[in-house]
Amino acid sequence: MYLINIIIITILMLFNTVYGSNFSLISDIGASAQSIALGNIEGSSRTADAIFSNPAGLYQIKNYSVSLFQATVMNDINYINASLCKHTRYGNFGIGYYSSSVENIPFTFVDPTNNNEFMVKNMYSYKNQIAKLAYQMKVTRRFHVGLNYTKYKVDFHDIYASGYGFDLGILKIFKYFTLSTFIQNINQGNVTYKSTSDANYTATEKVPLSVSSSLRIAIWDFILYPQLKVHNNYFLPSVGIQYRPSFLPFLKLNSGFRQLLDYANQKHAKASFGVDLKLSSLNFHYAYERSEYILQDHTSYFSFTYNFKVGNSKKPGIAGKSSSALFLLPLAYVLSL
Repeated sequence: MYLINIIIITILMLFNTVYGSNFSLISDIGASAQSIALGNIEGSSRTADAIFSNPAGLYQIKNYSVSLFQATVMNDINYINASLCKHTRYGNFGIGYYSSSVENIPFTFVDPTNNNEFMVKNMYSYKNQIAKLAYQMKVTRRFHVGLNYTKYKVDFHDIYASGYGFDLGILKIFKYFTLSTFIQNINQGNVTYKSTSDANYTATEKVPLSVSSSLRIAIWDFILYPQLKVHNNYFLPSVGIQYRPSFLPFLKLNSGFRQLLDYANQKHAKASFGVDLKLSSLNFHYAYERSEYILQDHTSYFSFTYNFKVGNSKKPGIAGKSSSALFLLPLAYVLSL
């Protein structure tokens, strides 16, 4: 298990130590199980998790929306995200949190008293976190824009890092299709690394600019999602297809194909499929994707979304206080990161 953990953390840090020009975005794995099943189409969501893929997609939220996502990759890398969106007369406001973590990573040293064998000195954890504050506004009935403020934070052993960025989302509804464009890290800022054991240590990485454009085309019971993404100067096409059987209105079937970059900027192709199940205002999402990790080449993803109201409309004062508390408490946590 120690060897597997060492391999995992090496993969996570390869981009930082060898290709140290760009910061790795953990949110590239996907905003939800639904988006992964569709080939990681950015701009397909109309619930709270749109914060991670195009905040302009928050326009359909009329009260509250919450989304949760969880996945474990290679048995040890844990991904989790949570997002919450609130509708107001001034537009929609959202907060999102995304993390990737690995526990019990061995910190080793060479023991000269034991034939220069590698020995474990202690154990540490790796954690990569993203926090987002989102705002979406309606320009016209068919044109919406969204803006994210993003904070990045990394901790492992005695190293910690932080940085920030801005995202812009645009969504335009035409007669026969919908166009979505999502621009991540417009400012192309830096993530700065420091050490708790060496006050003179400092290093920086640039947060890469990423631009994706996708279409939503409805054809009978099908929705087609073609997408082109530019990331680290590579063109990465994706396509997703969603089937909504008219005789089963609570069920959706998703499939997708995408190209993506690994930590060494090498292109890979992946196929996926999944299922959406709608029960009133509660939506369950499942996605399956083949992994290139030979010891566990099957990966499953789960997420759910829930749209709801808060408070009693006959008692607006109480409703307003409950509504504010529900949004402000997680907001305070995200701002503290």
